[in-house]
Amino acid sequence: MLNYDYLNEITGGDAEFIAELLGDFVSQTPELMEQIATAVAQGDAATLGKAAHTLKGSARAVGADEFAAIAFELEQAGKQGDLANAPDALQRLQTYWQSLEAYLQEQVAAA
Repeated sequence: MLNYDYLNEITGGDAEFIAELLGDFVSQTPELMEQIATAVAQGDAATLGKAAHTLKGSARAVGADEFAAIAFELEQAGKQGDLANAPDALQRLQTYWQSLEAYLQEQVAAA
């Protein structure tokens, strides 16, 4: 679920730093997910684009590449003002987050 080669590269393999990065990501992501869900529900393309962009960057920063790819889909939908596929992408993002969050919490606890 994570690109550990990337994480090790940016942290120098410092397990404590990796745990800190992952912990920050786990604590900050729910708010962004809520912003994205609200934006999709309200048809707010501008907010969707901004929140999804932030989430994408955060996900890439911790090596959560697949999660970032789904956030990128939502970012593009928001930027293009075409939310037709946003509910489906949001559902995939939420489903992936459930698995990713549990995985990350295990990783942080093990560090």
